[in-house]
Amino acid sequence: MPPTKRFKAVIFDLDGTLIQSKIDYGEMRKRVIEIISETGVSTESLSQTRMIWEIIQGSDRALDEVGIRREARETILRRINDVLNEIELRSLDTVEPTRNAEETLKALRSAGLKIGIATRGCKEYALRSLEKTGLGSYVDAILARDEVEHPKPDPRHLIDVAEALKCPINRVVYVGDTTTDLSTAQAAGVAFVGFLRKDEWGMRLREAGCRVIIEDLLELIDLVKDGID
Repeated sequence: MPPTKRFKAVIFDLDGTLIQSKIDYGEMRKRVIEIISETGVSTESLSQTRMIWEIIQGSDRALDEVGIRREARETILRRINDVLNEIELRSLDTVEPTRNAEETLKALRSAGLKIGIATRGCKEYALRSLEKTGLGSYVDAILARDEVEHPKPDPRHLIDVAEALKCPINRVVYVGDTTTDLSTAQAAGVAFVGFLRKDEWGMRLREAGCRVIIEDLLELIDLVKDGID
């Protein structure tokens, strides 16, 4: 069967969308902030930030502003990345596929669509999660945090996955569960479908302007085939 008239590929976020896990983000925040505080930079404003990527970006700016050289900043960022990897990999035992994830991917592939993943997780965690859940065989391309120079929310992450899929960016649908995913899609000029993982996140998506939110991944099949209104 040929791909749908409008879309040729679907790119998914991984955690909270295709899979569910119990990554300890609280420990991530704590240990990242501890690494930054060792430099003498104030972490007061960073401690109030929700997203890990915001903490990392904010800390890099703060280190730059106090005159820490790029080489030293890169060493610090590598330490941070090692911490993220460690905590992600530790959570592998908790990884499960999202309900109906396999059925959805199978149907999308049968409809002629390519499947990609753009994740802020590390590559090892992503691949082992896909292997554990049995979803890996449906995925045509995946780019993780440690494979791209500009990870989400930078739109180039999505653009790079689309290029790996050999699909024009305007023929892509992106599916994710957070406002970071939404803003990434908007910046890339990609159609977006929100996945309702938690009521709180759904409310944030709606407040951020997300027009299409699904509660079951199976809903995605008809949306994509219909071109998403």
